[in-house]
Amino acid sequence: MPPVPADTFASELRSLPASDRTAFVAAIWRARGWETAVEDGVVDAERDGERRRIRVVDPGRFGTPELDGVDTLVAARDRDAVAAAAAEAGVAYVPPGELHDLLLYGIEREAAAELYAEWFDRPLERSVAADATESTAAGLLEPVRSARPAIGENRRIVVALLLVALVGAVAAGPPLTGGGGPTPSPITAADVTAEDADGGAIGAESPTPTAMPGLGPGISRAGVVDPVALADAHVDGVRNRSRVVSWSLTSPADATTGADTFRNATVRIANTTHYEQKRLIVQGNDSERITDDIYAGGTDVFRRIAFPDRTRYARYDLAEYPATGFDANVETYLYRYFAGTEQAVVTCAIEYETDCPTYRVEIDGHPPSVLQGEVGDYEALLIVSDRGVITTIRASYTLPDSDDDGERERVRFALDYRFEPVDVTAPAWLPEARNATASGTATATATATENGTATATATATGTGTG
Repeated sequence: MPPVPADTFASELRSLPASDRTAFVAAIWRARGWETAVEDGVVDAERDGERRRIRVVDPGRFGTPELDGVDTLVAARDRDAVAAAAAEAGVAYVPPGELHDLLLYGIEREAAAELYAEWFDRPLERSVAADATESTAAGLLEPVRSARPAIGENRRIVVALLLVALVGAVAAGPPLTGGGGPTPSPITAADVTAEDADGGAIGAESPTPTAMPGLGPGISRAGVVDPVALADAHVDGVRNRSRVVSWSLTSPADATTGADTFRNATVRIANTTHYEQKRLIVQGNDSERITDDIYAGGTDVFRRIAFPDRTRYARYDLAEYPATGFDANVETYLYRYFAGTEQAVVTCAIEYETDCPTYRVEIDGHPPSVLQGEVGDYEALLIVSDRGVITTIRASYTLPDSDDDGERERVRFALDYRFEPVDVTAPAWLPEARNATASGTATATATATENGTATATATATGTGTG
């Protein structure tokens, strides 16, 4: 199986917290024979008397990073303005495409695969078309068959297709008023279970478009035309609202296990500094069950990942792991499930006289171009307010048989938002997580002892962060 393409690598690189991204780059240089250390967010690399200072940044769509005192700039987003600034400053510029090549061809492939599994929580060599989806990476899980569902968005291809198509005060949040979100309760992701994977449940039926007075950010009568604008509007719209975000994903069986993988998660966000995540990954018939819990209670974010035979902890700075990181994931889902299709139908989900405060975007049988391969039975549904606040995403499709049972494999995804008062309390495992990460390292591992109790052992990660 080929390694992930450059665009997918770039997307996953951007999804890492800044400290993990820097540590990953340090690990690549270390695998190439350099001695590395991370100081103040900069990689200090030395080999044979030569020293380099390497800054690793995501410059965003408009920013220009600080270049004083560095020799090399590794950018998680390739932009001409950043490349020009680096050239003017005499700093070597390494965009994500070149870092991707360095990972694949600059070190042994086995070492590259181990690094990728350690920091990105998934295999280096895998099928992106059948890949699963999610969120804010923390670079902790070992390779457990896509334990953290993430999507390769292949943004450049999708954006090019879209351009061609176009040319041819933190508060518990009541529902949005004056054209905010839909008043009916959304379908919950909890309604989608592993047992439901036999058939589609989207119900898209190619409805007839209705007259609409206005549309939201990134939405036109052709569907989702600007995922970035819509995702930004969504994040801005939910930022100061208490909310519950639920999602579930069933991915197809693979040749190794012959069993589906089912994932679901619920994120409860009280405000910008207090939130919690509970996530479950089940491989097959409970043969491999992993729980991934996150708690933010102020300035620090703690994470507990429980494998069948061990438990791992991590601590992050809240600035690197904000609550809106969960909300920003909708950009990836929009690219994967809605962008680049010519057959989306947009209708009013709720209509008040001449106003349409909520829209339905439906796709029936015409998958987006980013879903490469033999995709069949495609259905997708998006419910979004005229302000760009997304409350529901559904997607369902099939892939060719991968476990030799004669049946096509179904992939199903569901995402729901509920805006309601949320009370977040410290989990019972928090004291152990504090103790395990108190030495100043980013991660710690609890290993089972002979009497069945867990003993926390600090594990250095090379990031030098607390």
